[in-house]
Amino acid sequence: MRYSIFRRYILKEFLAPFLMGVAGMTVILMSDLLFELMDYLITRRTPLSVVLRLIWYKLPDIIVLTLPVAVLLAIFMSVGRLVRDSEMTVMRTSGVSFISLISPLIIVGVLISGMAFLFGDYIAPRANASFEELFRTVIFRENLPQVEQDVFFKGTGDHYFYVRSIDRTNGTMKDVLVYKTNFSRVPDLISAKEAFYENQTLILKDGISREFDNSGFITSEKKFGEVAINIGQDLDALFGVVKSTSEMTRKELSEQIAIFSRSGVDVNELIVDYHRKLSVPLVSLVFVLLGAPFSVKFGKGGIFLGAGLAIGIALLYYVFSAFCRTLGAEGIITPILGAWLPTVLFLLVGTNFLRVVERV
Repeated sequence: MRYSIFRRYILKEFLAPFLMGVAGMTVILMSDLLFELMDYLITRRTPLSVVLRLIWYKLPDIIVLTLPVAVLLAIFMSVGRLVRDSEMTVMRTSGVSFISLISPLIIVGVLISGMAFLFGDYIAPRANASFEELFRTVIFRENLPQVEQDVFFKGTGDHYFYVRSIDRTNGTMKDVLVYKTNFSRVPDLISAKEAFYENQTLILKDGISREFDNSGFITSEKKFGEVAINIGQDLDALFGVVKSTSEMTRKELSEQIAIFSRSGVDVNELIVDYHRKLSVPLVSLVFVLLGAPFSVKFGKGGIFLGAGLAIGIALLYYVFSAFCRTLGAEGIITPILGAWLPTVLFLLVGTNFLRVVERV
């Protein structure tokens, strides 16, 4: 009976600082966007309804980032207070193990990780796409949209495109891939060292044209000095449908990986982000397993020490995560390792500290 009372008590202590953490971190992470949008609202006389829609579209992406940090802050504040007031000691001396006491927090961590996954893979990509579309067409309606580099995008009809880099001073695109789908066989691929656009025509220079059979083997490979592809519409309209990985679900990323990997295109970045859509949401659970034993060890240091440790641990994770993502995208380490190494490493540290606290 007392076990359930203790667990409900700990869960109650956790919920209030968690909700406060979500609200506070959301405001902090949203502040840059708010300042920028207020500038457009005043100087460009953008309708308030449009500004509110942009904020609404960006909210899911912000929430995905705030959930793990809010979990960690709430763990340090709730478990840390129980440690400072010796309530945790009383509960454990009554015969209840530490893992049993924090089991409700572990369950909550699983639920929050599941919610973060749903937001990150279903809600946030669509919201990000809506944000980018509205931002281009309304906020920058007096400017023409520009081609984005280092992303895959769909063009007109059955054409897909990829541009590694862009020299905006002369309008030249470097390392361009044109991928033409063909439902009767494997799609054709044209690669070129550079390209430029002129009169609704994409002109590719110094490249190779390849055709494939149904098994994906090359049946024809021809070098060319210059090839012109009639796009049939303005370049701005063509590149207005560009999608970054933050605007794609895991299913869409999987389709992109399957399409471009068959043609020898470097898809490391896509693979990393495909796995990160699962590994990053799991961090909420990892932070429960890491934060609880840390709170027992450092809980007597006070609220400010706990908050500082929580922010420091979260910052360390996100910096290390960004570093590993870059290594994976560049092929220095495998893409899967680049996506999962930070989460797995922090999980191992947390479970090890949890065992240490349990034995004390």
